[in-house]
Amino acid sequence: MNLSKINAAKAALDYVKDGMCIGLGSGSTVKEFIRLLGEKVKAGLKITCVTTSFDSRMLAAENGISVTEPDSIGEIDLAVDGADKVTKTALLKGGGGALTREKIVDYNAKRFIVIVDESKVIEGQLEGDVNLEVLPFAAPLIMRKLKQYNPKIRMSKAKLGPVISDNGCFIIDCNMMKIENPKELERELKNMPGIIENGIFTQFDQIIVGNENGFRIL
Repeated sequence: MNLSKINAAKAALDYVKDGMCIGLGSGSTVKEFIRLLGEKVKAGLKITCVTTSFDSRMLAAENGISVTEPDSIGEIDLAVDGADKVTKTALLKGGGGALTREKIVDYNAKRFIVIVDESKVIEGQLEGDVNLEVLPFAAPLIMRKLKQYNPKIRMSKAKLGPVISDNGCFIIDCNMMKIENPKELERELKNMPGIIENGIFTQFDQIIVGNENGFRIL
């Protein structure tokens, strides 16, 4: 049991209201949120949800949460998602390979809350691997264009060949070290033909950081 993750998830539950459409992110901290949300649903909470990955969709169904598709809803009232690294102004996401659907759901929500534990917080400048979802056809060209960042196609550990995303694409991991201007780099990568999405997130409303004693707002 990870109390830090559970406390972050509990804090996010305070923003959930009856009748909402909730965007469910992906990752270990969001799994705690989904389990806790399922308890609320069993107690009578009425919500609908859209999910950012098959993994979250299956977990939601296991916990009695109604899941639908984006074309069946009006607006997403609240998105709750995790992150691999966070600063006060930007996030790195994509360790689980769900970055495209995460960004679609998170950026289209009226309110986007990030939940993490203390190990994900970076004081100062954002740094780390930037994950890209790319069309397989474009992967060699993208890797050549970004060769200064030592790009690598993410390989599967449970099957032969590359990891295939929920959208049928490759994931490329780039070591970009310190990211001086996350907004600019997010936009620059987004504009490269063949890159479906990148794991730099610069639009969110709040970051909840869980710890063993409770939580704090970053």
